[in-house]
Amino acid sequence: MNLLNLFPMLALPLAMSCSKVVMTTAAILGATSPMDADPQGFEVAVTLPSATGVQNDGAHFIVGMENAQLDESFERTFILQQSETRDGKILFRVNPDDLDELRALQAKAKAWEMADPVASSGSISVFVSPCAIGDGPNLDDTFSVAMRTQVDGAFLPLIRGASIEDVVNALESENPQEDLKRLPQCKS
Repeated sequence: MNLLNLFPMLALPLAMSCSKVVMTTAAILGATSPMDADPQGFEVAVTLPSATGVQNDGAHFIVGMENAQLDESFERTFILQQSETRDGKILFRVNPDDLDELRALQAKAKAWEMADPVASSGSISVFVSPCAIGDGPNLDDTFSVAMRTQVDGAFLPLIRGASIEDVVNALESENPQEDLKRLPQCKS
């Protein structure tokens, strides 16, 4: 398992437009194990169009693991902490109050994997619920994503200038403009 599995919200743009993906950052994430990485160091910075936001408590990080031999499984959803920088980037990270629990789950998953890799499987995903500001985004509006993997480390660009249309097309929408109009309004 690698960190590109960790962020399906980022993997979607990876699949839709490789020219927008910074391959060196993708390679760094691909070589990083989520079972060994310190979750305190991970933070995602997203630059969204001015007419687009993220719903309050609308970013979730989900960790799941199953061990067929032990007939045990767990799944835990963490609400990501969201903040905004002075220049308008939205930052997402695991809430510091959840770090000990997440580290314990990492340790359990790693122990299962080491004891029997065939009987163990896991998943890590992130879901983000967008919302509209005013009239909402246009299909040609663009966004960018950067990520850091160490506390106070530099943000590495992952996606540059991908369009909202790229995302909507990757979701195989039959009526992209109507789908954008159905986004809920952001609440302050």
